[in-house]
Amino acid sequence: MTSAYRPQRGYGTGSAPAVGVAAPRYHLLGGDLHCHVLPPDDGTHVSRSLHDTVALAKREGLDFVVLTPHVASRFQEDEDARREVVREQRALRDAISAEALGGLMVVPGFEYTDYELGHAGVAFADLERVLESVSVQDAQKNPGLFFERWVEKGGLLVVNHPLVTALPSGPSIARADLSWRPLTAPAAGGVGLRGDIDAIDRLASGFEVYNLTATHLRDRYLQGDTDKTLLATLLRLDQEIPLRNRRMTPIGGTDSHSYHLRPTTYVLSETRSIEGVRAAVTAGRTCVRAPEACSLEARVPDQGITAWATLGSNLVAPGEVELRATGKDIQLYRDGLVVATPASGETVRVPVPAGKCSVLRARVGMGFSAPIYANCDIRT
Repeated sequence: MTSAYRPQRGYGTGSAPAVGVAAPRYHLLGGDLHCHVLPPDDGTHVSRSLHDTVALAKREGLDFVVLTPHVASRFQEDEDARREVVREQRALRDAISAEALGGLMVVPGFEYTDYELGHAGVAFADLERVLESVSVQDAQKNPGLFFERWVEKGGLLVVNHPLVTALPSGPSIARADLSWRPLTAPAAGGVGLRGDIDAIDRLASGFEVYNLTATHLRDRYLQGDTDKTLLATLLRLDQEIPLRNRRMTPIGGTDSHSYHLRPTTYVLSETRSIEGVRAAVTAGRTCVRAPEACSLEARVPDQGITAWATLGSNLVAPGEVELRATGKDIQLYRDGLVVATPASGETVRVPVPAGKCSVLRARVGMGFSAPIYANCDIRT
C-alpha cells in the first residue's frame, strides 16, 4: 500500500527511531487505533485472528495496536447485550495475556457502531468498572452517561472516519455512509441527535482523519485523490476547534479487517507504555500517516523564551509565532491554509492575530501533525 507509511527495518519494537524528536523527554511511538479482530468480530467480514494480528503488527513495526471489534450501539441500555459485550471483552483480554507480545502493546477496546449516526473507538478504560457505575436504568434515562463515566475512569473516545460519506457509485461499501452525523448531518437548531452520540461528540479526544482503508481504496482508486478525505477532515477540525474551544486531535487507523496493518498514528509519549499512549492522544501529541510531522515545534519570539513547545501546546502570542519542523517537503498550515514551505530545521515566523484562535500544523512528507494552538481558549 503506497498510500501508507512503512517503517524502515528496526523502527518500532526494535527501538530505533524513524525521526529525531527535538523534545528529548518523549518517545516517538507508532501504532494503530482502529484494528478489527476475529473473534469477537464476525467471521463474515473479519479474517484475522488475534494471534495473526500480533504477528502482523510485529512484522510491520508497530509499537501499539488498539483492537476495535464492532459492538452495537446502545448495548449499555440492555442487560443481555451488556453481558455479551463483557463476555467478549473478557475473552479478548485473556487471549491477549496468553500471547507472546514482546514489546508490542495491545489494547482491548471496541468500535461503538451505529449505522445511522456513526462509529467511535472506545478503549483504555475498564469496561466492567464503567458498567458497574452505570445501571441499565441509568443508561436508559441518560444515554450519554456511559461515555461520561468512560472518560472519567481514564478511557479514550475516538470518532472514526468522520467524513466518509456515501459515494454515488462503486462497491457497496463505498456507497455506505460511514460518516459522523454530528458533523455531516447535524440536527437543526443545535438540539443534538441522540444522547449517546452527542456525548461522544462532546467528549472525544481523537478524530480519525486518516483511515487507511478509506484512503487507499475509496479515495485513491474510486476518487483519484489519495489525500481527499484526509485533507478535508483536517480542514474541518481546524474550523471546529475555535468553535468548540477544545483540542480535537487527529488520529490514524487502518480499519483493517484482513491482512494489512501499518502504523497510522504516531504519538510523542512520555513513557513507553499503554498509559503513555493514551495520555499523548489526550494531550494532542500526535501525527498521522508518517512520523516526521511530529517534529513540529513553536515558540513566541522576542520574549527571551528559548524553549520550544511541542504538539498540543497552547501559546499566548501577541502577533507572531516561530515554527520549525524537520524532514522533506515541509508545509506549515494556519487555519487550514499553507502559510510557509520552509527547509528542514528552518525557523519561520507566522502571524497569529491577537484575540483570535489560530490552529497551526505541519505536513512533512506524507505525514500531518496535530495542532499547536495560539491564543485559543482551550478548555480540555
